[in-house]
Amino acid sequence: MSWQAEPTGEASSDPETTDAVVLAPARPVIVEVAAAILIIGGAFGLLAKLFDPLVPASALGFDPVLLIAITLDVLALVSGVLLRTGRTWIVAANVAAVLAFLHLVTVTVAGIAFATAYLAVVAACFLSRGWIEAMKDWRIARFEARLSR
Repeated sequence: MSWQAEPTGEASSDPETTDAVVLAPARPVIVEVAAAILIIGGAFGLLAKLFDPLVPASALGFDPVLLIAITLDVLALVSGVLLRTGRTWIVAANVAAVLAFLHLVTVTVAGIAFATAYLAVVAACFLSRGWIEAMKDWRIARFEARLSR
């Protein structure tokens, strides 16, 4: 079969020659926003911790609190990417909940704002479970279609 359309303009009904194109479910805006919060928050947090001009490089040494904070920022970045691709919601919700709690403990205006943003990510994760399940079903169908070729 050629890549061009049939001369009549109608698709062939022969199952041997038709390739069913199954499109992925449309990504909800709430998932885009939640993933952006995680990705940007993780990236800026990581960059702020690694390139802080107020802390001299010689004074860093081994700091377990800094190591945990860097790990959380990397987890936020990775879970945001995974959430955007529809791979996981529970990891992203847990990372966002931990970050919300840690920002809330600071009891500052910025900390409360960040905690609110991360709690919105938790809510978005729970609200978008249906889309993530649909993405899982789409991946399985696409994989099975590739196997049957």
